[in-house]
Amino acid sequence: MISIIIMMKKACLRLSRNLRNLPGIDWIVLAVGSLVYTGLTLATITGSSIWFDEAFSAYLVRFNFIDIARYTSTDVHPPVYYWILKLWTELFGTSEVAFRSLSTLFGVTAIIFGFLLVRRLFGRRAAWVSLLLLSISPMLIRYGQEARMYTLAATISLAATYVLTFAVKTKARKPWIIYGLLVSLGMWVHYFTALVWLSHWVWHAIVVRQTGAKGRKFRLAFFTRNWVMAHVVAVGLFLPWLPFMIRQLTVVQTDGFWIGPVSANSFTNYLTNVLFYLEHDQAALGYGTVFVAVITTLVYFAIKLYKSFGKEKRQSYLLIMSVAFTPVILLFVASTPPLQSSFVERYLIPSAAAFALFAGVTLALGVQKLKAAGRVLAIMLVVVSMLLGIMNVYHYGNYNKNSGTKVMTREVVRAIQAQSQPGEPIIAASPWVFYEAIFYNSTRNPIYFINAQTDYRYGSLNMLKDNAQFKIMDLKAFTKAHPKVWYIGFSADKPLSPPDASWQEIQNFAIYDPVDHKPNYRASEFSIN
Repeated sequence: MISIIIMMKKACLRLSRNLRNLPGIDWIVLAVGSLVYTGLTLATITGSSIWFDEAFSAYLVRFNFIDIARYTSTDVHPPVYYWILKLWTELFGTSEVAFRSLSTLFGVTAIIFGFLLVRRLFGRRAAWVSLLLLSISPMLIRYGQEARMYTLAATISLAATYVLTFAVKTKARKPWIIYGLLVSLGMWVHYFTALVWLSHWVWHAIVVRQTGAKGRKFRLAFFTRNWVMAHVVAVGLFLPWLPFMIRQLTVVQTDGFWIGPVSANSFTNYLTNVLFYLEHDQAALGYGTVFVAVITTLVYFAIKLYKSFGKEKRQSYLLIMSVAFTPVILLFVASTPPLQSSFVERYLIPSAAAFALFAGVTLALGVQKLKAAGRVLAIMLVVVSMLLGIMNVYHYGNYNKNSGTKVMTREVVRAIQAQSQPGEPIIAASPWVFYEAIFYNSTRNPIYFINAQTDYRYGSLNMLKDNAQFKIMDLKAFTKAHPKVWYIGFSADKPLSPPDASWQEIQNFAIYDPVDHKPNYRASEFSIN
């Protein structure tokens, strides 16, 4: 372990030297791109209420590191992001900005590695255009505003791809060990980084196949000593968590999940989200025209550019394309029946970042034979698409595209706090609402949930099951001590039904979804006799 830490320290020092060795103009451009991304992300970082996944992250970091691992082992993700988030909140607090800004930081580091990767493989011009598109990538901005692990997964994926470009050029063991460490770290952060590692396998297989190797020669050329060693390191470091991953994936596949089935529209849906942060059926009329123009332009110039490249540049271009597109294809295949669908755009944030790199390289180098106006027009076509996407990120916020609702628990809680008397408690109608509401808890109007109404079969609720805090065990005793209570929950078309029919409603109000203008949240004040 000590040798691993020393090796990682040396790798960080080498990265630092690589950054210092960049020409001054590259430093300035990289700094400007990072600041643009940071500004665009922070501009509306508190615009939306904490939603369930973020609320789960926020509640989890209340516990120590061992308990964090224990509780996340019964959910669907590994623990490393939550450990980092706990350290981050110990330093910077537990406000919305504090929780979410860690993802902004990781978004910036992903941009830095993306810039370095393209700068190394394709030169300054391609790096600058790629940086521009990364800095305004709607998906990277959207998930740079969310207290989840997706931008960290993108950082690790691009860092590993960057290290891979060094490793394949040398017989030295050190870069391969670092690559293996990053592969393992990615798995400890989000299982779906495996799709990126598989995209590296696909690229490696193509490169080996281009040498003409077949059969046994192909296997020997593919499974080199360093390649095998890197993956032994990765698997060995991940082994302690492997049983938990298998159990989590088995539970999800057996019991079903909230993710909808894939369809013929899944690919276009992914691309419209990457460009516009819209579902494919929303990208009609003007959006549809721009979408067709962007994809046609990129495909046309990508083909021309690939043909113009020599062998080495072709392999580098294939690496970027593989990271951008192979995970999307693999996730689609892995989501087809009889398997349970796992196709969710945010699981593909590393590929969304790589798409920006692919588009940047294609536009920077593929349109060189056009006149200046034509080059600018081609680049602006993609830039305008992504700027429209940023506007949609700002408009929709944390709008849940699966349920068709915008989470507004913060607005409900604050409305109650503004009109209630001190000491009146707030009771959440479900544990899902409770997780979101407790983030905005106050001693003036404390928030609770009812134990008897909670189905603890979901692993994400084990934190509530094992702890008495905020839990109402005896509802009659509780209401005897609190003759007036507020009750909050989801209810689109009618007031909430109280947990006890004898409660007398004093008042109620609804919070309307600004996207579809429906009353998705309701709150009622009750008097208990």
